[in-house]
Amino acid sequence: MNALVRKSLRAGYRHARAVSRHAGLSLVELMVAITIGLLLVLGITTLITQQSSASNELSKSSQQIENGRYAMQLLQDDIELAGYYGEYYNLAAAPATMPDACATAAADLDAAIPLPIQGYDSPSTIPDPLSACLSDANHVAGTDILVIRRTDTTSIPIASAAAGQVYLQSGLDVSLNFSKVMGTGSDTTVFTLKKKDGSLAPLRKYLVDIYYVSPCNVPASGSACTGSSDDNGKPVPTLKRMQLSVSGGAPAFAVTPLVEGIQNLQLDYGIDTDSDGAPDYYTSGTYQQDGATALTTADWANIVTIRINLLARNNETSVGYVDKKTYNLGNAGTVGAFNDGYKRHLFSGIVRVVNPSGRKAK
Repeated sequence: MNALVRKSLRAGYRHARAVSRHAGLSLVELMVAITIGLLLVLGITTLITQQSSASNELSKSSQQIENGRYAMQLLQDDIELAGYYGEYYNLAAAPATMPDACATAAADLDAAIPLPIQGYDSPSTIPDPLSACLSDANHVAGTDILVIRRTDTTSIPIASAAAGQVYLQSGLDVSLNFSKVMGTGSDTTVFTLKKKDGSLAPLRKYLVDIYYVSPCNVPASGSACTGSSDDNGKPVPTLKRMQLSVSGGAPAFAVTPLVEGIQNLQLDYGIDTDSDGAPDYYTSGTYQQDGATALTTADWANIVTIRINLLARNNETSVGYVDKKTYNLGNAGTVGAFNDGYKRHLFSGIVRVVNPSGRKAK
């Protein structure tokens, strides 16, 4: 082998050894790469967790705002229709005593027509006779109860009346005087009033709506809220409505859960003292303007506006959050701080009781 060939072979051998020495990763390099990879995975996981948490909180807040807005809208719509009795507008004087909100007999319902608005000011226990249809267990103590009386905005022919349903008919009697008749679909012979063309006047369903805050949405017992076992172990305060309806062919009240997460309801009533259709002072529903004289039935008949103060809260707590706020609920004063993990929002607004105030403003 000549010198040139040997030199070439030695050069190739040295190159191969060099390539061999630089091939692959050392243990240190591998550990560094793994560490960097773990840090990247940890960072991505943290980002996803934070985004998920933020999305969850946003969902809770959106639900709370929507619940509060919806509850306000429901109350506003019904308050604006309070005292709507179709064509009948010449109401009698207020009764001597407050009507029984639980009454289902046509005569009792008829006597209560002059009071389209009736309230109970933050009772700690349900007073009689309201306790006959609403129990303490189903009411959050210290929250207001609102009763609204009116008729349906849609009229029906007498032939379509449902058995047991209470209806109001307004029209001309045999002496051609404009009058009204209260009765049920079980005996339509009482509905004899006529329109000006001589045909029988239509009927309007008579409604009594009782709004209140309940400690739970779905009671574990099926009827009464009992505590921690309600709502599958997570009781949620709920705005509910008890409405005059039908059961077994007879008038009866039916309960409907309306909005979850409503923790408190306080109402201030605007009373018109000079018959101009505008409120002259606001009361929580217990005393007159002097703060000492109890409201009379005449005062309740003169309610022309209602100021709604409604406190909504999330259905679930927020991790790391503590509610240290206080909330102004009008004449009822402030509540809080609750020092718990629920986020809350206060909704307030004044609603005109259109029909009573309109009759006064004429």
